[in-house]
Amino acid sequence: MDYENTYEREIDLKELMFAVLRKWRPILAAAVVLALLLGGFKAVSAQRSLNSAGDEDDSYAAALEEYEQKLEICNREIDNLTSDIVNQQKYVEDSILMNTSPYDVWEAKAELFVETDKSGDSEYGTDNLTATVMRAYQSALTSGELLSEIGADMGMEERYLQELITVTIGLDDYYRLDDLMTVQNRDNGFTIRNQKDNHYIMQDNLLTIQVRHKDEEEARKLLTQLLDGMELFQDRIRSGIALHTVKEISNSVSSKVDLSLADQQSGERDRLNRLNASLEEKKKELEDIKSPEAQANPVSSGIKYGVIGGVLGAFMAVFFVCIGFVMSDKVYSAKELKYRFKIKILGRLPLAGGKAGRIDKWLNGLEGRASGDNEDEEYGLISANICNYMEGARSLLVIGSAAEPHIDEAVSQLSSRLPGIKVMTGGNLLKDARGLKKLPECDGVILIEQCGKSLYSDVEQEIEKASDLQKLVVGCIVFE
Repeated sequence: MDYENTYEREIDLKELMFAVLRKWRPILAAAVVLALLLGGFKAVSAQRSLNSAGDEDDSYAAALEEYEQKLEICNREIDNLTSDIVNQQKYVEDSILMNTSPYDVWEAKAELFVETDKSGDSEYGTDNLTATVMRAYQSALTSGELLSEIGADMGMEERYLQELITVTIGLDDYYRLDDLMTVQNRDNGFTIRNQKDNHYIMQDNLLTIQVRHKDEEEARKLLTQLLDGMELFQDRIRSGIALHTVKEISNSVSSKVDLSLADQQSGERDRLNRLNASLEEKKKELEDIKSPEAQANPVSSGIKYGVIGGVLGAFMAVFFVCIGFVMSDKVYSAKELKYRFKIKILGRLPLAGGKAGRIDKWLNGLEGRASGDNEDEEYGLISANICNYMEGARSLLVIGSAAEPHIDEAVSQLSSRLPGIKVMTGGNLLKDARGLKKLPECDGVILIEQCGKSLYSDVEQEIEKASDLQKLVVGCIVFE
């Protein structure tokens, strides 16, 4: 009968894990040794560096001070940028002007002519008094006193109200003589004289109030309140500066395209983007600020590198254990023998009479290996299995590559438990010629293998030699 083995080995991760755990002693030893070596070396190096530091302490103190200053400045800049971004974001979202379409702006506009009384004498002259009065009105119309009152009435913050209002002194470029003469005819009795080359007329006497808004009625209402507010300031200016008269030339509300507003809105949004970009740059700059390295403490350095060395040592030991498990040909478990050679496992017995330590016993229990608590019962089960599988054989040859005392013990136990069956010992069939001579005389073969000692290649040769002589391989007893 020819024996053929077509088994392809697959690595069982569970077996690999337990193979690593069972090597906990050498792994622990490697971790301790490398931890002591690396930690001790680093501690000695740090102590030598500390002893030879000299003036380095002063340079470290200076570097530390510079680092703290940079850190403080950078944090302050980040806080300022963050605050500005919040304010700018709120402004862009809440401002009426920023949310007004530049292609549909309602403009309410009033033009007022202010004439100073010339009957009184003044050391500054009439022209200077007129200019002073005009600037007083300009200041009053944009003052917080008036804007806060109007803002409270219209439910608007003063900062958003102020940017809607423009108060200018003098004529705009589009006022020509013909236009002014038309105004003269409208305003009965109001005279405008040409004072400058028949082109522009009395520029310093014209006060223009301009309101921009996205709503027509709101623009008109705001302009009305400004004009009412101007009347409240007239008595103050008359008594405090000079007597004068104020006449309204025009008052209009119209929709227009304001490209300057489009530029202003774009500029404010660009400012918000630049602030955000600057904040990101400052955060990156803060991350790049590195603290100066202080002189290492020998004890802390030793502990730190000791831990690193321990982890590295354990990792290296585990790596070599895994390599050894994959490359090794030694028998690891009864399960692997069963699937590799398709033989029956008659029973599993513990090694070393159950004298394993607590950790090893715990690992044996987790993996499901044989324990030394029920050895007699296990031999009884082995004997029963042999009787079931021997197929009428009257003589059995016990062979294998386990340690000789294990083979002798198995022969002794089986001989006493199998009356009427001749049980012979053949030892290591591959090394002892006596076993080969007894092989033709027996009816069946029982293998005795030992985990960690027997080789899969030896087991294959033993099965092959028995099959060549057409001997029944009853099964295998495994010492784990």
